[in-house]
Amino acid sequence: MSAKSELKSATRQCAFIHRLVIEAEACTDTDRAGLLYGMAKEESGNLAKTLTTLLARKRPAHQLARARAA
Repeated sequence: MSAKSELKSATRQCAFIHRLVIEAEACTDTDRAGLLYGMAKEESGNLAKTLTTLLARKRPAHQLARARAA
């Protein structure tokens, strides 16, 4: 996957997470809101993996580890 397509994927993931959180905040059913927040959390993990993969190809490993620690 190219860096450009990974950035597009990350952008779509951000938009999806945003929609999930907005819907969860507007939801009156607490069970459904919890499900939506859980989906947003899971997708956030997927986004982190996408960005880590992208950065790993752009930065040496020691710089990536230092950036994560900051």
